[in-house]
Amino acid sequence: MPVIERTFWVKAPIEKVFALLADHSKDPDWLPGLVESRNFQGQGLGATWEWTYKMAGISFHGTGQVVEHDPPRRHVVETKGGATSTWAWTLEPEGESTKVHLRLEYSIPVAVLGKVAEKLLLAQNEKAADEGAANLKRILEE
Repeated sequence: MPVIERTFWVKAPIEKVFALLADHSKDPDWLPGLVESRNFQGQGLGATWEWTYKMAGISFHGTGQVVEHDPPRRHVVETKGGATSTWAWTLEPEGESTKVHLRLEYSIPVAVLGKVAEKLLLAQNEKAADEGAANLKRILEE
């Protein structure tokens, strides 16, 4: 299972950063490829929703669930369906800023996309992680 890790700093209070990461209705605002998140049930630990993600021109549908929720320091989500992943966010206050660490483990639907596309998708997902981090910074620092 591929793993992407990113650490970056945001000039915003930890509570503001956590609130955005825990509000999955806002995920399409910052996550490249996420077309839609919908049908939200609950908040915090155990919250669920449905999502549509587009990768390499193919739409994937699935569900997300919050499996760890420790405001304002840790938020972990598991997704299932067309793509399986675990998004583990760890936050630390640093003065007036917040240190954000993401560990993303995911599976690529190789059977659907083919082995040839696998290496291209790995690189594309690395780029999307960088774009997502930049989008989060932009939104939170406005």
